[in-house]
Amino acid sequence: MNSQREKILIVDDDPDFVASTGIVLKSAGYEVVEAYSGKEGLEKAKSECPDLFIIDLMMETYSEGANLVEALSKDEQSKDKPRIMITSVDLKGPWDSYPSDNWLPCDYLLQKPVPPEELLRKVRQLLSRK
Repeated sequence: MNSQREKILIVDDDPDFVASTGIVLKSAGYEVVEAYSGKEGLEKAKSECPDLFIIDLMMETYSEGANLVEALSKDEQSKDKPRIMITSVDLKGPWDSYPSDNWLPCDYLLQKPVPPEELLRKVRQLLSRK
């Protein structure tokens, strides 16, 4: 268990994903904040000051998650906080057309379903850098 109770904001329009991911993170000792849209995610980023973000790439629009990570990267309070982008889109397909892994301002881009052990490993790696 984490003694600090680091706070993680999950932003995804799929309530089942938010709930199941929240269970995994809470069982590992993290505090979890939930948001179900990019707009709500930005509001909670400002009000809750999370230590890490987990954001779905596509929500109400194709680019909603990308727009959110872009906004977070420009926000003084959130710009240095780690971000994990998740997606149901096949990463071996359309994403091959992007020039590098750095096209989104996030630390990891993971494909759903993300195995709980992998998610926790990435979260621990990112939070240990603080």
